[in-house]
Amino acid sequence: MNKQYIFYIWFLTLLSFAGEAQQTVSGTLTHDNVVRNYRLRLPKDHQKTEAIPLVFNFHGFSSNAGQQEFYSGMNTLADKEKFAVCYPNGINAAWNVGWSFGSTADDVGFTEAMIEKFVIDYGFDRNKIYACGMSNGGFFSYHLACNLSNKIAAIASVTGSMVPGTFEKCTPSSSIPVMEIHGTADDVVAYGGTTNISLPVDSVITFWSNHNQCVGPFLKENLPNTNSNDQSTVEKYVYKDCDTDREVWLYKVLGGGHTWPGAIISIGVTNQDINANEEIWKFFKRFSLPETNSISEQNESTAIFPNPAFDKINLAYKDVHNVQIFNAFGRLVLEDFYLSPGQTLDILNLPKGMYILTCQADGKPVVHKFIKM
Repeated sequence: MNKQYIFYIWFLTLLSFAGEAQQTVSGTLTHDNVVRNYRLRLPKDHQKTEAIPLVFNFHGFSSNAGQQEFYSGMNTLADKEKFAVCYPNGINAAWNVGWSFGSTADDVGFTEAMIEKFVIDYGFDRNKIYACGMSNGGFFSYHLACNLSNKIAAIASVTGSMVPGTFEKCTPSSSIPVMEIHGTADDVVAYGGTTNISLPVDSVITFWSNHNQCVGPFLKENLPNTNSNDQSTVEKYVYKDCDTDREVWLYKVLGGGHTWPGAIISIGVTNQDINANEEIWKFFKRFSLPETNSISEQNESTAIFPNPAFDKINLAYKDVHNVQIFNAFGRLVLEDFYLSPGQTLDILNLPKGMYILTCQADGKPVVHKFIKM
């Protein structure tokens, strides 16, 4: 990006923040002993008792949360449709997707920690958490699909792809809905792929349609060319008849550049026949995590005791595996792989405060709140 464009984005971003500060939270979260930060857009008058969806919107390489917030323009739709949007910042202005350059941070763990924190702090719907992003942020959305499919209900990538060699390492725990929006004239993340950088988009779509066991023929639609001046048109491909209806969608922007369709700022050929935000949300809102994968909250008064507790807690289950305890900031502070019946969990060294305990109990995922005195 040239300096004039960066200044323009910076100036307009400041203006947009000034008028919307009452609905936007600038927050931090310490993960792996590193203070990470994000911007969180909340619908007006949001109450914690209202379980609304959450969309993560990840910036591209060398960009940041503020620029992605303004450039994508997702806040307007989020306010209208009543979902929250989180714009996190990557380390070194990048997301760790396996490149030999950029970031080596534990961004999957960071995302998971944000999810736990936001569900506790804002009451978001745990079954309706989604991830999308631009360029490197799109790569990272795929990375989350590979590594966090138990907590991400669907992903969308705009101008992103996957890194060569990652198909073999991608082992999601379940099927996950996937959408890609990509221009055929993208000169940064080439549609046909780039050695050591990105896989061909068609190969990525084939991988996910196979993973989701989509057995039906794909449906192709030539979308209306409503803007004859944007130098591009759009073909839409929908892969249906998939495992648990986890569909795969591709918006192939013929002649489109490395851009976010519908964006008000033109940094190349930007398609205006579709609006990426609207198409992404149209896709996301059709999906939620299956109930078998969601964490259900049990009755703390009988399932976890004593509560509040000082030195130890008991879990009233016969079989308990994968116990994890998170503090109020979403940081993992204690874990134990297996508890035998009657065995207690030692919490003496935990600081006073509220905690979230998750585990597999009697074959089901559960979550409990407790207070350490």
